Order: sequence, then C-alpha cells, then structure tokens
Amino acid sequence: MSGRATGAPASTDRPATDVNAWIWFVSTTGVWLAFGVAAITSPGTLTDLWEWVQGLPLAAEIALWIATLPWMLALAVFESSLAEWLRIALIATLAVGWTLASVPRPSRRRAAARAPGTGLRHSH
Repeated sequence: MSGRATGAPASTDRPATDVNAWIWFVSTTGVWLAFGVAAITSPGTLTDLWEWVQGLPLAAEIALWIATLPWMLALAVFESSLAEWLRIALIATLAVGWTLASVPRPSRRRAAARAPGTGLRHSH
C-alpha cells in the first residue's frame, strides 16, 4: 500500500535525496558550464590555467589532479594537439558522463526502509 492509502503524508511516497547530493550536482554542472563558456569565449584563460597548473610543485599538482580529475582531464584534452572535432567530442563525453553520474538519486537505504514488504525490521 502507498502512504496515501494509509493516511500518511504524500512526502513519504518518494524516497528523499540527500541535500548534499543536490549541492554536488549543481556544483559539478556549474563547473562544466563555466568550462564550456571559457572554451568558447576565452580559450586563452584555459591555456593560462593549464600553464599555472603545470607550474605548481609536483605534490600540489597531483593533489589538484586528484581533487578535480574530470576537469583536469578535459583541460588536458583541450590543450592537446588532437584534432579539434576529437577534442570537442572527448570533452563533451566527459562533461555529459560526469554530469549524468552526478545526478542525485534516492538513497537505497531510505527507499528500502520505506518500502512495505521488504522484510526489514526496525528496532526501537
């Protein structure tokens, strides 16, 4: 039975997604949009950023790569000597793939706890 049939509020029908997941999704999407705008309107800015990253001490550069891997990969592709169509395709694939992977999904634990007949028992 759904929550509505039992008189429970409608908000229990859908598993809630974590607010942090939405913050992550909006942030990652915003960075991809900023990257795209910079690539179109100010490609020199991305070149300057690439040169700045390469000028960092090795430990800092490695930490930056780990923390911002998808965008650093896109930046490396942008600065590569690959054909323009291939660079665009690779960056678009990274952006779309990472954005889709970041779409907030309901928590499986919360969904299982709310689903009737799952066999889960809650101790009080």
